[in-house]
Amino acid sequence: MKFGILLSTHPDKGDGPAVQNLIQAAQKCGDTVYLYLLDEGTRFIPEEWVQNLPSSAVHVYSCAYGAQSRRINDPGKTTFCGLVMLTQIMEGCDRFVSFN
Repeated sequence: MKFGILLSTHPDKGDGPAVQNLIQAAQKCGDTVYLYLLDEGTRFIPEEWVQNLPSSAVHVYSCAYGAQSRRINDPGKTTFCGLVMLTQIMEGCDRFVSFN
């Protein structure tokens, strides 16, 4: 199964731990996980748990415009892209949740 997550909230809202738990639960079920960081969610890019996701086989995408407008740099662990990728994730996943 493919499991997609959209995270567009500011880290201060506190959705990060819930997203981390969902990712871990999906991986335990053998799901392929896709995370898309949008708008305020791009502020999660520098966080260690996000930077470690690709090494655990999670596909991490970040809105290039959202990160650029917030002056957030990525050390190369996530893939910058546009909303077309988000649409493809939403269409291609068996399950999809959104934090916004």
